[in-house]
Amino acid sequence: MSCSLFEFCRLQELKTVRDFLFQNQSKESVEEKNITAENELSWDTSDWESGWDNDENKEEDSASSTKAEEEPSGQSQPWLQDCVVSLSPCADLLVVAREQKAAFLSAKWRTDDSGREEMTLAVTWSGHLSTEEGERVSSVIAIPLASQKRSSTGRPDWTCIVVGFTSGYVRFYTESGVLLLAQLLHVDPVLRLKCRTYEIPRHPGVTEQHEELSILYPAALVTIDGFSLFQSLRACRNQVARAAAAGSDVVPPPPLAYKKWGLQEMDTIVDHSSVGVMTLCVFDQMKNASILGGFHASVKGSPPAMSQFVTVGTGPYAGFYYAVEGNSQPLLSHVALAVASKLTSALFNAASGWLGWNKNKNEEEAAQKQKPKVEPATPLGIRFGLPDSRRHGESICLSPCNTLAGVTDDFGRVTLLDLARGAAIRMWKGYRDAQLGWLQVQEERGDREFSPSASLPRRHALFLIIYAPRRGILEVWAMQRGPRVGAFTVGKHCRLLYAGYHLMGVNSVTSQGWQLHTQQVCLLDPTTGAPRTINIPFHLALSDKKNERARDMHLLKRLSAVLKSRDMDPVSLEREAKSVLLEIKHPAIKKQALESLLSNRNAPVSCLTNVTSALHDALKQQDADEVEASLLQLCSSQLKLLQLYSDIQQLQSAADTEACSGNDSLEGIEEELSRVGPALQRYAQLSSKPSVSFAQDSPDTPLSAQAFLTQLECAEDGEVKVNRRSDAEWNQLGNFMFWGCLCGKSPTHKVCDTLQLAGISPQQLLSLLMSVWLQREKEVLQKPVETVRNLHTLLIALSNMDGAVEESWDTQSVSPWWQQVRFTCIQSHNAAAALLAALVAHRAAKASITSRADSKLQSEWEAVSLELEQWVVCVRQLEDVLVLQTLLLVPSPQGTAGGAVVQCSIKTLQEGGTGGIADSVSKWVFRQNMAPERLKKILLRKETQDTGDQKEQKEDREEAEKCQEEADRTAELLLAVCQRFPDSLSPDLLFAHCCWEYVVQWNKDPEVHRYTDCSDFTLVPLGNTSFIFETYTFIKVTQNDLYSSND
Repeated sequence: MSCSLFEFCRLQELKTVRDFLFQNQSKESVEEKNITAENELSWDTSDWESGWDNDENKEEDSASSTKAEEEPSGQSQPWLQDCVVSLSPCADLLVVAREQKAAFLSAKWRTDDSGREEMTLAVTWSGHLSTEEGERVSSVIAIPLASQKRSSTGRPDWTCIVVGFTSGYVRFYTESGVLLLAQLLHVDPVLRLKCRTYEIPRHPGVTEQHEELSILYPAALVTIDGFSLFQSLRACRNQVARAAAAGSDVVPPPPLAYKKWGLQEMDTIVDHSSVGVMTLCVFDQMKNASILGGFHASVKGSPPAMSQFVTVGTGPYAGFYYAVEGNSQPLLSHVALAVASKLTSALFNAASGWLGWNKNKNEEEAAQKQKPKVEPATPLGIRFGLPDSRRHGESICLSPCNTLAGVTDDFGRVTLLDLARGAAIRMWKGYRDAQLGWLQVQEERGDREFSPSASLPRRHALFLIIYAPRRGILEVWAMQRGPRVGAFTVGKHCRLLYAGYHLMGVNSVTSQGWQLHTQQVCLLDPTTGAPRTINIPFHLALSDKKNERARDMHLLKRLSAVLKSRDMDPVSLEREAKSVLLEIKHPAIKKQALESLLSNRNAPVSCLTNVTSALHDALKQQDADEVEASLLQLCSSQLKLLQLYSDIQQLQSAADTEACSGNDSLEGIEEELSRVGPALQRYAQLSSKPSVSFAQDSPDTPLSAQAFLTQLECAEDGEVKVNRRSDAEWNQLGNFMFWGCLCGKSPTHKVCDTLQLAGISPQQLLSLLMSVWLQREKEVLQKPVETVRNLHTLLIALSNMDGAVEESWDTQSVSPWWQQVRFTCIQSHNAAAALLAALVAHRAAKASITSRADSKLQSEWEAVSLELEQWVVCVRQLEDVLVLQTLLLVPSPQGTAGGAVVQCSIKTLQEGGTGGIADSVSKWVFRQNMAPERLKKILLRKETQDTGDQKEQKEDREEAEKCQEEADRTAELLLAVCQRFPDSLSPDLLFAHCCWEYVVQWNKDPEVHRYTDCSDFTLVPLGNTSFIFETYTFIKVTQNDLYSSND
């Protein structure tokens, strides 16, 4: 992972800003062109000019002039280099000023054409800042002020614009251009404004730096304490707001307290950096005392705290100044002077009004307009410097850690200074007019996982940003002696904006839990109007093995971020994933990256296949000793599974499907279907009730490649195993493989050959086929003949695979292959689907046994085996279960109490014992609210239809006939069930269970007398009656007597 440039906002109305700032210059250039044209040599062309003076030439001239006017001249000229530009560290305010004018651009959010929210910087104020005659803007900075609210999370409350003028004034403005405070600190022009804000110390021994605003003049340096400045600016802003709301005049605020140092012993100063308060060690203190005071110099017991200032210019090239704290008090005499002048003016005005001296008002106003008194500076001598008589320093940029600084000069060099030692430690050449910036990158939390110092605080890496406008290149260098880690080709008219500070008004208490959203470095290109920031990974500051592992971790995080993005198209996703996987060096991280890619649901199959294939080919090209075997095995196995998934998908969408032969041993099955057809139709009618289901639970939901890969596992020997996790996933995999074949939409033999070549065992394929067949019972019953034919073809194809039916299988014994099918049908609660599967399996097993017997005996005798006998018993049992399940599915009348429908299978009936069937039927009788007499008639086959005695209307007769017909069908169904289970549903046993069921329901709700009325005890044996009385009735009677005696 390398460095990158990305846009974080857009600039609007940049052309308007340029036209506003260069309005006078454009007018002067037009006038100069007109004067030059008039002064040119001219002669009389009236004779021949008329011949050329036609309409076409006029149109061309007008078009060319219009085009010249519309062409943005600022795009081709470096107009931004002539302006004073400052960007707030929070990137929410941009200030562009030139001479007396300035424009403020504030952050706004808008929706682009694609519907995404993006931040833009639009002009919120523009106007003139100069108030003194002849003064111009020389320096500008935008300082965000922290909010004092407890709910704040690090965002600024508002931003103050500090402007320095050539007159020496420093003025403070709001975002809307309202003047808050103005003060004349020195009579010379302001050269540079710089700010230092609070930084949380990363180590216990680091001195805590305080906030400060420093103002550089040609021979003086003024520092203003940040805390007092913060309080003054807040008070001024609140006072201006109150005055605007009340409509009154603004009261002039008191001047600021500051310190002024007269920088001596340096010829020219053009830039500076306030490093902050520092304390020398004992050795350095003794060394400095010896140099300054000689052999007999005295040394204090504790080193004094000093403020360090570094300046650049000429004579010397770089100067180091140290101001001992406490030697210079803040200058406050002008405060008393301002108060005295106000008091004097007030007394004078009162006396003049009393004595009638009102003639000299103009003289008094002129006197008031005079500049205030400027305090002298405290002399500060240079401690030492870097002498170079020919080199002229142009700018200095302090690092965030306050230990390094980058200096540019007129020789096109960039020098790196060690501020603690006062020495130049590195130099770059070929960077004329360079602009510098710093970027401090914090170590990611995940980078410490493989480090032995994982418990220590996170590290920070420092990078120097150099922009060479003449070459149009932006470079990133690792500190202190690191290589160049990034280079970008950018425009030649850009501005590199580096603030070097954060929010003002933050301290060690208020900064707890804050996350400062600030931009350290920004590259502003006026041609595109898009500010861009630099993203540098932490691992670029490391070296060798640590760098490789950290780099791989960054690449892994980059891949994770790409996979989480939903806006990336498949082509870009494939390209990005391929590049990341090929760049990762460590096999473990590369394996983790591949697994994360394969588990992503947004990646298409083609992307997964191409990326895995590229990684597999890259591993094949390496030496065998350098490649990890597990990674190569993972690539080959996943590539094989992806190819299998793609082949099955292509077969499902194939246009040509195989036609099943009509004489494919289906004659017996068709006869069986015609025999059980009425029962299947009745079962389908009763089971096809509407139900609520979720879309994600639908069996028609396509199986994703990621789910396919998680359920299949490829072994080293090439065999593919299916991992059964849940029934839903198992059924979904079976649908993906076989449902197209069962519907006749996929070629059956091609699908089976593909699965066999993949190495999946026939037993697992058979289990998947049976699961999808039993699950899709409703769809199967809609087209039973077609689906049964396709199931028969699939069973034959699977049974012919190697390893399905053993070659040594004796036809007189039970085959494990067919026993698996039979066991699945016995356990299934889908009686109809299980019966159809049993019929097909019975026919397929019979054909297999017959073919084996013919090949061995070669006689006309019919083969009889234990396997076929078990199939006959299984089919008979499934038919009985189907009839019983059909009876239990008959809906009950509305308003009848009862539980859910009991699901039956051969296994549950066998485990329920002799009374299980009678218990299920008795519950059904209770739900049907069937009278004992009617049940008795059905069981004794004595029910008759009395049609001659009924004399009703035609409509009532039709309705009665429908009800009677439905009742007759239910009675026939109950009678069929009793005939199939004669022992379990004998009259005495069924009556006993029915009576017991009614009594149980009556015990739950004694107020319903229908339960006792319907339980005819005369039909129940005496022993059961006594048991029922002792269990329920006796307890109820005893409880009622107890309650009545208590009353």
